[in-house]
Amino acid sequence: MRWSSRLLRRRPEPTPCSEDLEKTAGQQEAEKALSRAKRARREVEAHRLAVAHVTARLARERQKNHFAELFRAALEGGRH
Repeated sequence: MRWSSRLLRRRPEPTPCSEDLEKTAGQQEAEKALSRAKRARREVEAHRLAVAHVTARLARERQKNHFAELFRAALEGGRH
């Protein structure tokens, strides 16, 4: 008899899926912000190699200038 009473009980409605619900304004804004952040990240990653080349070149130039200053100071007899 118990099994028949369990069958007659009302079962809860299934919870709706996220696709079934309409998105609130806050959710829409959050998704827009997320897509902007993803787009910005892709742009940064695309420029990462170019930035690495420029920074390496600047480091080499800085090192050359430093050695040139040391050499000039040694020739002039001054201290660096």
